[in-house]
Amino acid sequence: MKWWLMLWALSCAQVVYAQTDSAEKMTVDADRFELFQENKRAEFYGHVVVHRQGMVMKANQVKVWYQDIGGRNELKSLVATGDVVITTQVKQGSADRATFEAGSEMLILTGNAQVKDEKSVLKGEVIEYNTATEDIKVRKGKSGKQVQFTFGEEGQ
Repeated sequence: MKWWLMLWALSCAQVVYAQTDSAEKMTVDADRFELFQENKRAEFYGHVVVHRQGMVMKANQVKVWYQDIGGRNELKSLVATGDVVITTQVKQGSADRATFEAGSEMLILTGNAQVKDEKSVLKGEVIEYNTATEDIKVRKGKSGKQVQFTFGEEGQ
């Protein structure tokens, strides 16, 4: 079953990831779209907005790799670069780059990484966030700048 449907409207590409399970639906809006069937990769450029499972990701560029599982194309991994902002109902993250691995449900934010919610702000060069368990690991990067965690007040 093909899952990429290309719809053009007002010079924006909209791609819908359609499966039988609506919880796995993914929609991507962008200024430009390129599909590389042989490599099972799609690339989106310019004002990219990704919607998946209650999450909205915005970035300058997003590359998506997919895989065939049981006759269906499913998300394998995703890399977003340039002014990355990720928003859920309870958290917001930002970084220069974000990588998501669907199999492990790991989201890795790198470069000026930050995660905040109503009552806390977490900053570091690298933030690893397990979207299934909500476990977080933060470490300093090559810059040597320490991790910062502010809690007990409204996230700024």
